[in-house]
Amino acid sequence: MLRSRSVVLLVALTAAGCRAGATTEAPVATEAAAVTVSATAVVEAPIARFIEVTGTLTAQESAEVAAEIAGRIEATPIERGSRVGAGAELVRIAATEVEAQAREAEANAAQIEARLGIAGGRLFEVSRVPEVASAEAARALARADFERARTLHAAQLIAQAEFDQRGAQLASAERQFDVARNGAEQQYQSLLAARARVTVARKAAADTIVRAPFGGVVGERFVSMGDYVTRGT
Repeated sequence: MLRSRSVVLLVALTAAGCRAGATTEAPVATEAAAVTVSATAVVEAPIARFIEVTGTLTAQESAEVAAEIAGRIEATPIERGSRVGAGAELVRIAATEVEAQAREAEANAAQIEARLGIAGGRLFEVSRVPEVASAEAARALARADFERARTLHAAQLIAQAEFDQRGAQLASAERQFDVARNGAEQQYQSLLAARARVTVARKAAADTIVRAPFGGVVGERFVSMGDYVTRGT
């Protein structure tokens, strides 16, 4: 019995001790101050970012443009730093002489074309050349005369000498036809050469204007108006 009382007393003291410590009041929580907020719609937008650096720019394409013919500079419409487009005129060379050469070459070609009967863009046909056509007509006439003479000679209506004369005339007409045909062929070859000279002369006239091969900025100009330049300058 004594052991049971001791346990009860211990429990009673412990409970009493807890009540004695609980006499302090718990702190009262205070309300936080109100904060004003605003709402907005979310949108997607690009952000520009810039980087400042120091460096040297190099052209993606560059070309040294030079004259294709010799002559005196009569105009320089651009300066260093000028922005130009493809085909823009950079330098102009005097074209009086080369244009005269182009006209002369064209006249020579036109003269041969007229002689061959192919003026106006017609194709070359040797039989349409006037000299060949005339020689061919003479050959046909000589052949007809020879055939008649042969018939008469076979019937013993003409002498041998006259028959031989008709044969000689036919042979001469054949040779004349061959000469005319060969001459026409040679003239046509001369026409081809004349046309080639026309092409060269026209190119020389076009080359009096030095043009930009592509669009860009002129880096330097080494010639001035009045300078005499040679090919490649």
